[in-house]
Amino acid sequence: MTIRAVRRPTQAAVPDASRRVAVTTPLLMIVFGVGLVAACVTFGLRSGRGITLDDRMMRSLGDSAVAWMKMVDVLTSVTMLSVGLCLVGCTTVALLRGRFALAAGAVVLIVGANVTTQVLKYKVFERIDDVSNSSPSGHTTVSLSVAVAAVLVAPAVWRWVIIPAAGFVATFVAAGTIVGHWHRPSDVVAAAGVVLAWTGLALLLVSAAQRRRTVAPEVPTARSWLALVGGAFVGMLLVSWGIRPADGDVNLGLAVVALGAIGLAVSGTIVWAASYADRHLT
Repeated sequence: MTIRAVRRPTQAAVPDASRRVAVTTPLLMIVFGVGLVAACVTFGLRSGRGITLDDRMMRSLGDSAVAWMKMVDVLTSVTMLSVGLCLVGCTTVALLRGRFALAAGAVVLIVGANVTTQVLKYKVFERIDDVSNSSPSGHTTVSLSVAVAAVLVAPAVWRWVIIPAAGFVATFVAAGTIVGHWHRPSDVVAAAGVVLAWTGLALLLVSAAQRRRTVAPEVPTARSWLALVGGAFVGMLLVSWGIRPADGDVNLGLAVVALGAIGLAVSGTIVWAASYADRHLT
């Protein structure tokens, strides 16, 4: 009887076709992210009609006193300390897993996106109506960059939980800035564009460093779309809290468009990053 040794495929060279996709997708993220920011600047900062519509979409969302207090409790917890702790957490998970490139990518993503947002908001962008600029949204950048980093560094088996949780948290913070009238919808979408572009840059770094990878188990391609489920749950939660078209600007259509654009931009960024992670990261 012949006994054959069975080798466990712990490491495998990345095929050329897979490597090309691993580079092309981050480049598309960068292009799309920059384009999203440019579109928001054109609409929300350079167009008088766009500014008016953007302001109306923000005002179309009203809230009860209870809902407003809950939103403020969450938004005020987003501080430099919390960002630092999340950054340490993401890098620690990656380092404990021996994924040094992912640890570096998480640092590049979170630091790069948040520094870029602050520079654009306070040093570069200006509104044509001489009102103080609020774009891109800093709170959205913080929550979304951390959410994407968490998805990227998490072990594949954890992503079943991390992906919908990331979609919920990032969308909740983004929507909260609109409901509380801290930001306009274009501010939030612009922040999503910044994070998406830096996600692409971070993944290019990871792809360049990751010459070999552990073979990942097959997972349903629809798993990445769980981020949209998390984002949709935010909408249901806000309605249950009493979020509704404001009395001063009762327009259900604008309210739906505002929340829909936020949800698609924020959760969509996580979907794209999660889809890449399931195919190219372990």
